[in-house]
Amino acid sequence: MKNKRELTNVAELSRIVNEKLIDYGIITLNNEILLKPYHWININGKEYSHYIINCIQNKKKYFLKVLKENDYSLQCNNYLQQFINKRNECLYPLIIVPPFDYNGIQYYITTFIEGQSLDNIPKNISSEKWISISNKLLLRLNELASIHSPFYSEHNKFIFDNYSIILKDKFTKRFKHILFNNYPGKKLVMAYHQCCKILDNSQFSQPTLIHMDIKPANIIYNYKTDFVTLIDFEFSRFGDIDYGWAQILLSGINSFRSEYKKFIIPNLTKGRLTLEDALKIPKYQCYIFYQLACNLIYYYDHKQNSPRKMQSLFSDLLCKLSKE
Repeated sequence: MKNKRELTNVAELSRIVNEKLIDYGIITLNNEILLKPYHWININGKEYSHYIINCIQNKKKYFLKVLKENDYSLQCNNYLQQFINKRNECLYPLIIVPPFDYNGIQYYITTFIEGQSLDNIPKNISSEKWISISNKLLLRLNELASIHSPFYSEHNKFIFDNYSIILKDKFTKRFKHILFNNYPGKKLVMAYHQCCKILDNSQFSQPTLIHMDIKPANIIYNYKTDFVTLIDFEFSRFGDIDYGWAQILLSGINSFRSEYKKFIIPNLTKGRLTLEDALKIPKYQCYIFYQLACNLIYYYDHKQNSPRKMQSLFSDLLCKLSKE
């Protein structure tokens, strides 16, 4: 049975959004708005939309976003405010209206980043342009890597445990998923214990803001200004910088457009750690093994076929880690 989309009373939601924008001093009383559905998401078997907010009088745009469970955007919002361009505009989407309820669903409003996501830009742009985009994306990643906190974080909370304890707990929870009934239980247990040993003897960076969902849909490019940035920080957290890099490396074997894998990933990793190199490093083996598990669970839960290379790499690491 197909999931039913939310029958939102858009006029009523528009009225509430308009009031919120006025209350927070973002628009004036005489400003009207229009909501344009942008991206549908599934919550408890129903589909709800994020919206682009178009302000009629002042021509400005904002973004109305559904607050999903464990959305980490709220935690990192204040840290992103420090990055401002010459026009006094934030380089990343900022929350300007905190979460509010509408018909049992929480929404919040952010600034709108003008441009197109990389999964929507034309395929015929030059290789030089793709490389330029990847260079500017690397600048954004380095900016985020400069943001630190005193503690690591999970589920919008700062954690006082060390990173080894946090990762081992995440492993334990992930491997309870029904998907892993398809893998040899003994091997999974042995691989888990090997990862625990590796993590207990690993060094971790100062807690660093990592995006954790680098993919074409979350990379915005503006043709007019040649500006590149990242959006959608719902999975962001303060963690070990190597953890974030492992996720970026794995995005190169995910089901993303070929140009991203052909131009963006090779240029991002030029002179830096590649996936091939990372697979030779014990700590990265643990990170990649865990992140592969997360990705495979995502495909399973969404009833989609995961990339064969991803399945193969998980099986290879399972064999390797269960032998040592």
